[in-house]
Amino acid sequence: MFLAQSVAAASTNLSPVSVWDVSARVTAGLGYRDNVLRSGLATENSGFFLSTADATFLRLSEPGSYLAFYLLGEDTRYFDAPSVDYEQFFSGTAQFTTPAGERNELGVEASYLYQHQILDVSETEASPRRVLVDGHSITLHPHWKHAVGPDWAILLEGTGFRQIYDSELDDYWDGSGRLSLIRTYGNRSEAAFGYQALLRCFDTRDQFDEFGVIVPDTSLYYWQHEVGGRWRHYWDKARHWRTTSKLSYMFNRDNGSGYFDYDRLLFSEQLRWSAGNWEIKAGARFGWYFYKVQQIGGDDRERAYVVLDARVERRLGKHWLIYAAAEREWDTSNDPLDEYDDWMAGGGIGVEF
Repeated sequence: MFLAQSVAAASTNLSPVSVWDVSARVTAGLGYRDNVLRSGLATENSGFFLSTADATFLRLSEPGSYLAFYLLGEDTRYFDAPSVDYEQFFSGTAQFTTPAGERNELGVEASYLYQHQILDVSETEASPRRVLVDGHSITLHPHWKHAVGPDWAILLEGTGFRQIYDSELDDYWDGSGRLSLIRTYGNRSEAAFGYQALLRCFDTRDQFDEFGVIVPDTSLYYWQHEVGGRWRHYWDKARHWRTTSKLSYMFNRDNGSGYFDYDRLLFSEQLRWSAGNWEIKAGARFGWYFYKVQQIGGDDRERAYVVLDARVERRLGKHWLIYAAAEREWDTSNDPLDEYDDWMAGGGIGVEF
């Protein structure tokens, strides 16, 4: 039908055919979290009620352009956590992509995120801690993609980011650029390798000297350089089995004494199996941090984490589904204040439209 409409439009010089695709999902479930505060000192455990909703609006046009809107919200209500009644986030994204000639693609993405969540801010703060973050962020992300062959492409991306907190954390601006080389092969499989440079400027944070003492009347900013790759591979023709591997190395340098300087190595692996009415996902994430100036008992500060997660989903007819999910996290460090572990398990039902 679409092909017939396209031929008719070409023969009569009519406007290109455009098609809207809309989908939505709502889920609700119960679960239990062992360490709501993600703390090694004052732990709280609680059951919770989790509700989520997401929607996608996609407009496709005949020349290959598309306009997409994505909405996602999640709300967690704890039954017995005195310090945290709930966690919540909402995100909205608008994305536009269009061909520019035979070998180029141009696009831009704008997004907004609200979050009221317990987050680990030990990576960039002066002291190891997890805090209840209440904040907003806005991102603008343009890109240019150039095909250099049937299976190779270069991707140039820029990002402007603004983070605003309603808590004691300091607001900041991010500006970054990324250059990637992409190789597509097989049955929609893809490998990419790239380099990113990022500048983070804090609104009011001061620099620290090498002993962790604030240097008054100064301004703090970070330079971050990161290299990494991503490999997404489908292992069968029907694309039932897929793995996604990511590896990156980043070093952070501040504009002062180097008190916030650190190197970070990240690796993640996700396995997805989907067939018929079943979908199963399992993942593992690993991170290692090596600080250059900060000391713990005369040794350089170090920290690492491991996160394992899994989700099983079963469709019941055309619209309904059930799911079960679990997560386990370990954070280790030579600073006792930086250590904690946590686990979560839950399940529920959902409906798709």
